[in-house]
Amino acid sequence: MELTVALLNDYRIVVDGLAKMLEPFDDIAVVELEVGNVDVQHDVDIALFDTYGRVGMPWQQLEDLVARPNVRNTTVFTFDFGAVLVERALSIGVHGYLWKGLTPAALAESLRRVAGGDVVVSTPENQARQPDRSYRWPFDDLGLSSRESEVLALLAEGLSNQQIADGLYLNVETVRSHLKQIYSKLGVHTRTQATAKALRGQAFLHR
Repeated sequence: MELTVALLNDYRIVVDGLAKMLEPFDDIAVVELEVGNVDVQHDVDIALFDTYGRVGMPWQQLEDLVARPNVRNTTVFTFDFGAVLVERALSIGVHGYLWKGLTPAALAESLRRVAGGDVVVSTPENQARQPDRSYRWPFDDLGLSSRESEVLALLAEGLSNQQIADGLYLNVETVRSHLKQIYSKLGVHTRTQATAKALRGQAFLHR
């Protein structure tokens, strides 16, 4: 029996990357890609919400997805773990809370379990620190990691280091470390230069 999935994120490159991860599995059909909203049009077994580029967990959107009659199960795909986050997600009706370091095969199996009625939480332990290479994110072609790219996306929105740290559930020193790597990889020296380069990138044009 075919498992139908809608993929959701604010960036086209991210949902396209998720679709690429799931492409090898004949029993999983990606029937919808939603960029920038949660207005799922099809009846789907799973709405897979990628949190890339979000300031904090998008609780209202997740609640909206859970409440939609055409979405049987809502699943989060994220780097942001913690007992409070997971507990709140499950309490509002999310059935899957999945780490982005899952391999495509492990992601597919997790989605099958969710569709079968299980509540699935994949913790970061013993998982890769970066997504599979079939998964895409803005500026990965410039050598930025998924997390560095996410920091750059929020920097381009004008957030301070502390706001970025709060939004990504990091400490501010980790954000500073990411920024140092971003500047080096982009060949820039200031926040203004990094922001300008980000805003020139097509990744930020279809949000």
